[in-house]
Amino acid sequence: MVWARLHVLSAILAVALALRATSAAAQTPSEVYSLSQAGSLVSFTIYGKALFQSIKREGRFKQFDGELAYDPTNPSNTHVDLTVYTASIDINDTDQNQLLRSRNFFDVDHFPTMHFAGTVANVRPDGTMTVDGDLTIRGITKRISTPVRFRSAGANPGVFETTFQIDRTEFGLNGVPTWGGINVSISKKVQIHLAIAATQSAFTQTR
Repeated sequence: MVWARLHVLSAILAVALALRATSAAAQTPSEVYSLSQAGSLVSFTIYGKALFQSIKREGRFKQFDGELAYDPTNPSNTHVDLTVYTASIDINDTDQNQLLRSRNFFDVDHFPTMHFAGTVANVRPDGTMTVDGDLTIRGITKRISTPVRFRSAGANPGVFETTFQIDRTEFGLNGVPTWGGINVSISKKVQIHLAIAATQSAFTQTR
């Protein structure tokens, strides 16, 4: 009877220790970082034709913010939340900036932000990651998957960089731009480039 009780107590203790270990693992804190505009770039490249001339235009969004929750013990737990303010678009041309802010493109009065929320799907030995997430433009959300490269920068996580393409028409960006009074035929594909610097935030979160 005594041995039976000892076996029961041992089993209960083992289960309790396992639950405690599982709980501790679940509460491992993720380091939370702010996405800094200083040292960051949210840019795009569009291609088109006007008459018989090929056109390549590059632009950027000047204002954005967000957070990165980074688990140094398990990078695959990392997730990112990025908000971009559409009225901050800049293509180095005042008239074209206004056109891109209009209802035919980003419609900034009705859709003042774009948003991306993603999580790391896997991490390769060379530091390249695949991030899966939801991209929302003009209230339309699409699931995307993009390769991300991490560049270390001291004690902070550093810079997360990616280049990918979207089909602008899937997000309702259907306008026809003009350059020099001539309508431009632009590609459906728009190349997006993000180089996001992360800086230490004042708090951590548990997951």
